[in-house]
Amino acid sequence: MKRFEYLLPPLIVMALIFPIGNKALASHRTYEIFVAAFRWLFPHVSYHTAGTAYIVFRKSGHFFTYGLIAFLLYRALRAGRRPRWRPAWLFRAGAVAMGYGLLDEFLQSFVPNRTSSLRDWLVDTAGIATALALTAWRSKRLDEGRVPPPGPDSLRRALFLKRPFDVALSLAGLVVSLPFWTVIAFAIWLQDRGPVFYSQERVGRGGRLFRAHKFRSMVRDAEKGLGPVQAAEDDPRTTPVGRVLRATAMDELPQLLNIFVGEMSFVGPRAMRPNELEVRGGLEARPVTEIPGGGRRHSVRPGLTGLAQVLLPGETPRRRKFRYDLLYIRRMSFWLDLELMALSFGISFRGKWESRQDKI
Repeated sequence: MKRFEYLLPPLIVMALIFPIGNKALASHRTYEIFVAAFRWLFPHVSYHTAGTAYIVFRKSGHFFTYGLIAFLLYRALRAGRRPRWRPAWLFRAGAVAMGYGLLDEFLQSFVPNRTSSLRDWLVDTAGIATALALTAWRSKRLDEGRVPPPGPDSLRRALFLKRPFDVALSLAGLVVSLPFWTVIAFAIWLQDRGPVFYSQERVGRGGRLFRAHKFRSMVRDAEKGLGPVQAAEDDPRTTPVGRVLRATAMDELPQLLNIFVGEMSFVGPRAMRPNELEVRGGLEARPVTEIPGGGRRHSVRPGLTGLAQVLLPGETPRRRKFRYDLLYIRRMSFWLDLELMALSFGISFRGKWESRQDKI
């Protein structure tokens, strides 16, 4: 089971390269979008220069993707064992990654607008060699004690497994969900001719601020005179379309972009507003920063879903939610993330995210 946990990330990345990566890079639409964006940034360049830049972009993608595959394969072969460095693991990881590169080049001959190339395979191989060389150098330094290993309370190992999974799944989610983006955007615009997207400043890992993107689910200027207050049950600021989006969590689809760039994770504590207030039972508003446990939540990336979001009703006091967040941080694992994501899909399917009762 432990070996499978380490092996799953490289398998996911390799599975996505051909059906998504190659077809996306072979698409005329991808090329046209890249050239349009490049000439918008550099309006005086020629189309030939923009086309050359696209080739460099494609090759760079190959270089880094195959480097990631090689590193994940080495990590899977080691599976947490000591010492961290063994030449046999290096050669096996390199052989499998290069073999997959050859298979990928062969399969490209069946993709319209793409052909296999020895030059592409050499770029893949360069990425593999670079990643494994850096991995070997780092592993040797750790084995020799020249780099302090993670402490007993370090989250480095768990976060390292989460990040490749987040990147691969968010990329797949963005591609698969594109038809929903069109329908949702049209419904929001048709409702009141207002803006489709809404971005908020949130607190991320280490207390860093970032902009979280969402489909707009409330009326315009919903926080005017109120400040950053979490939505309540039957909130009059929520639009009819917004009620459906919030119940199914479809309003948070744009946050796949935040996950892809590393500002968020699929699973983690809810991303809070910098000056968010908790208002309960008509009492005076209380800043959430005054609630015990709030600071420790920022030791990990905030999540699209999490233990508190799945197991607790929406009206649960923040103090209790924060205890669940800290419990997740102590117990976090790849399999717990998969379980919470499966439960989250079930809640979305039943439209229970806005329920003030138990969701599962």
